[in-house]
Amino acid sequence: MGRASLNERVVDSVPEKIIWVRGKNFFFTVFVFTTFLNILVQSKYLWLAEAVLVYLIIDYVTKLRTLKNVNVQVKASARVFENEDFRITFVFESPKDLCLIFSPPSILRKEDIEVTLKAGVPVEVVLTSSLGTRGSKKLGHYVLKVPLPGNIVILNRVEEIDSDIKVLPNMEEAKVALERILEALPVLKSKHKFAEDVTYIKDVREYNNEPLNRIHWKQSARYGKLMVKEFEYAGTGKIHLLVDLNLPGGIYSRQAWMYIRKKYEEDAIRATTGLIHHFTSRHEHVQLYISHAGGFERLDSKDPAIYFDYLADASGTLENARDTSELIRELIDGVQPVDTVIIISMFLSKREIAEIIRLRKACGRVVVLLMPYGYRTSGTKKFKTYYEVPPEVRELYQDAKMLRNENILVEVWLENISLNEGLLSLSET
Repeated sequence: MGRASLNERVVDSVPEKIIWVRGKNFFFTVFVFTTFLNILVQSKYLWLAEAVLVYLIIDYVTKLRTLKNVNVQVKASARVFENEDFRITFVFESPKDLCLIFSPPSILRKEDIEVTLKAGVPVEVVLTSSLGTRGSKKLGHYVLKVPLPGNIVILNRVEEIDSDIKVLPNMEEAKVALERILEALPVLKSKHKFAEDVTYIKDVREYNNEPLNRIHWKQSARYGKLMVKEFEYAGTGKIHLLVDLNLPGGIYSRQAWMYIRKKYEEDAIRATTGLIHHFTSRHEHVQLYISHAGGFERLDSKDPAIYFDYLADASGTLENARDTSELIRELIDGVQPVDTVIIISMFLSKREIAEIIRLRKACGRVVVLLMPYGYRTSGTKKFKTYYEVPPEVRELYQDAKMLRNENILVEVWLENISLNEGLLSLSET
């Protein structure tokens, strides 16, 4: 599976350091009290206690000045994928010898680390961690602690890391040859076929009434039977991928769908990244349209990492003021007869269905992938389902039949069907 470029970069901390001292008030109170007693009562023990306190004050001032001047450099990955291990490196350099305790940012979930610094010698601390949810994650702050003898006083330097890590969504790989599914449609459903790149032979297979110019004579002689060439597909038009992350209108109990919508959102984004990777790795031109909590967004780039970056932070909403019929209406004016439109949604409103039927008349193919419950991820085994089919989903099946009658490919996923199982069933539609 291809990965986006994850560059390591140097992260600067906020110039203003927060220094605070635990136990300072108690420490200086004891010093003042001891000095006052020493004036009233001449005692060698009080003189000894005062000498120890003076030593601690000198040690306190020296270590405080050194702690302020410790140089810290942070190196971290700019992008990572969900649950992917990444490294973050802290480089410490002190003008004087110093022993300190390093508390890493809480997001890394690491214990405190003792660090011994020699004057002018950089020390690296390399930590490995992972982040389980997509989005831009603030690294937060770290703490440098320097305890004085007896831990009566602890010097603390708190510093915020002025950067974040972009956690990209994992992709659900489309292992199905989507172009072959689209080509399997009857001619009446699409007059436009995917072109083949005859300069690149992807594979060979047994002859089955293909034209004679497709026969691979050398491989036929080798296998002792007629074999034909299989070429890589090179689409003649664009692929418009429309993803609706919001809960569409027409849902009766919106709060009841809150957690299901969130699961759908994550599954839909993983499916979207998988489809983008699938098509762009075959040099197809993909335009991405997203309906999310902030409105509509259209992205057009040859670099799939741009799409992954945007999808990392995208999120939908229960209270959707606009349905995607407006976006579909805009899309109608921009598609060509050779283009393919793929729509991923949780449900469809009546207005969206009407616009999709209009859209079908303007482009070569329309494929609608409906996921009211999301889908079963590839790493999960089949399980028993106890969902009672709500009226919204029963109505969704009727809408799917209506779209199929208009020569639109439609697949409805249930929670126990994987993405690739649903894609495979499209070829049987």
